[in-house]
Amino acid sequence: MSRAPASIPLLRLLRLLPLPVLAVTAALPEGSARASGFLSDQFGADQGQPALANAYSVYFNPGAMAGMRGTDITVDGVLAARSLDYNRTTTSGSDGLGDPVYTASNTGQAHLFNVLAAPFAGFVTDFGGSKLRFGAAAYIPFGGEVSWGKNATYANSPTAPGGYDGSQRWSTISANTSSIYSTLALGYRFEKARLGIGVSGSLIRTSLVDVRARDVDGSDDIVGPGGTLKEGRSYLNVSGWEPAASAGIYWEATKDGALRLGASYTSAPNFGAMRLSGNFSLDPASPGANPADLVQAYPDIIRFGAAWRVRPDTEVRLDGDWQRWSQFKYQCIVNPGTSCGADSSGVSTSTNVKLDLPRDWNDTLKLRAGIAYWIVPETEAFASFAWESPPTGKSHEDPLIFDSTRLEGTIGVRHAFTRHIYASLSYTYVYLLPLTVNDSAYPNYPAVSRSPSANGSYSSELYIFDGAISYRF
Repeated sequence: MSRAPASIPLLRLLRLLPLPVLAVTAALPEGSARASGFLSDQFGADQGQPALANAYSVYFNPGAMAGMRGTDITVDGVLAARSLDYNRTTTSGSDGLGDPVYTASNTGQAHLFNVLAAPFAGFVTDFGGSKLRFGAAAYIPFGGEVSWGKNATYANSPTAPGGYDGSQRWSTISANTSSIYSTLALGYRFEKARLGIGVSGSLIRTSLVDVRARDVDGSDDIVGPGGTLKEGRSYLNVSGWEPAASAGIYWEATKDGALRLGASYTSAPNFGAMRLSGNFSLDPASPGANPADLVQAYPDIIRFGAAWRVRPDTEVRLDGDWQRWSQFKYQCIVNPGTSCGADSSGVSTSTNVKLDLPRDWNDTLKLRAGIAYWIVPETEAFASFAWESPPTGKSHEDPLIFDSTRLEGTIGVRHAFTRHIYASLSYTYVYLLPLTVNDSAYPNYPAVSRSPSANGSYSSELYIFDGAISYRF
């Protein structure tokens, strides 16, 4: 049996990036996708929302660029750490459940603590006072890396060598993914109406590498008839390019601009399902780099926000988003150029499919309320609290994509060192409500859609630091 490596190196970001502004991202590691458990679009912290006019508007609401005066160049970095604990229970089920070696190597506690970084670079200008706005940005709203700790008890074990990769290995050993956006945006300000509109277009480079334990029959047996080793490994390495677009509107509801409202729509990558091409292997059944495509879909997003300067030194901010993760029905590995043929719940019986992972996610809603206070005119302190619903139902949780109801708190400060140079620093703590799964759907699916149970208890926390520097003129 072939054992997976202890970790998978991060993919390099230097991938023929199409815009000069992307040069600032070339040496930075990846951030995380919702599908890998981290938050998406955390750059900007409380400054990133549809009613605030700044360089982050290129992504959050191109219409809000109309609220800017002059030129803004911003470089931002997010440093995020994630802790996740998973205790796989003996109710996971297998033909080998009565075997003490099976029970010890396939159940019990698994842990990860991963630290990631993600960049943002943005630029917006009004061309010296015109009504037109132009913006450009490079960023990673979806991306991440997962690498689990090892179970030293099974290092070099002759009876259950796969147990070295942990009890969670049937869902994930290691994975990394990123969607790198290169975006151009145009906005226009209607001065009398105090109204702004904007649109953007993006070119996205998405890549994904995944290693997990896998048996051909979708079970989690470590040995077959006669006691021969059965447990194998699947390896996936795919990438591709996708287009996307967004549009937004911004309105200064009062003449003094104290109350601002914004809303935007951001399309899914490729405006629906994306196809990533590369290689897939299942060791020992079909070893080697076999050509394959991954078919999956990320969400489109509706955002809304308001900012109200209730006093010269105090601003109340509200925003939220609706992310249509119900489009993420499956992750389907197919023969090149073919379709998945999955039903509405993500299950496929097509002969073109090498492996189907039904996801059957739900749309999510996030609501955030915050306040900003100017200690002195040059220094803004801000804080917020957010609630977000989970995309996953309990029956479709697993250690790779675990998510639950999120409670999020942010504190930060933004300071103007001169008329032109601003810097900000913030900290966000995210608590995911613990949960226990006793009805995992994965072992109940047929054929290539079947995977081992992900029953067990889950708990996770995230710690996110965001820092930025801006030059305005």
